[in-house]
Amino acid sequence: MKLIVTLTTILLLSACNFSTPSQSPIPAEFAGADYQLSDKQAKQWAMASKQAEQCIYPHLTRIQQAHFAKEDRYIHSQYVFFYPLENLIGEDYVKIIQQDEKSMNYATYQFKKFRTAVLNVEPLSPQQCQILRTQARDDLEVMKGQYKNGMVDKSKDEEGNIKNTDGVATNQNKFFFDIIKWGSALLL
Repeated sequence: MKLIVTLTTILLLSACNFSTPSQSPIPAEFAGADYQLSDKQAKQWAMASKQAEQCIYPHLTRIQQAHFAKEDRYIHSQYVFFYPLENLIGEDYVKIIQQDEKSMNYATYQFKKFRTAVLNVEPLSPQQCQILRTQARDDLEVMKGQYKNGMVDKSKDEEGNIKNTDGVATNQNKFFFDIIKWGSALLL
């Protein structure tokens, strides 16, 4: 009887041990990191990142990415790397990761480990994708020094059509805007 109870207990304990997903061991070089991403978080991050990249950069090649301008590289890293992570773990934890070198290296390690494992992901909905593309395009224009108003501005002409209000001293005529800006700075 004792033998049956002991064997049953051992079998139950070993079954419970195999059923719970285990966290892969953290390499020693990342020990002491302020924030350590779990395998589950890293896999979700890799999938969300892949979705964002497929949406914003559907035809991006490695050669094109290698020749990104500074502004393009920044937008790519924000929209493909940091924003999906921020949506997953929160802004405060992303700041912790960014401020701690070991945490950043471990996050990168986890990301690379699961990024290669994620082959096919379900694409974002067309509406989500369009919003993400527009935001990325607007942010890129701002990074390149083009003025972008964050407010909704829809003026209509006499026929009821929406007219573009980007006239003098805005997106279309940055040179004129710079002259006004520097001229007013000199007067002050």
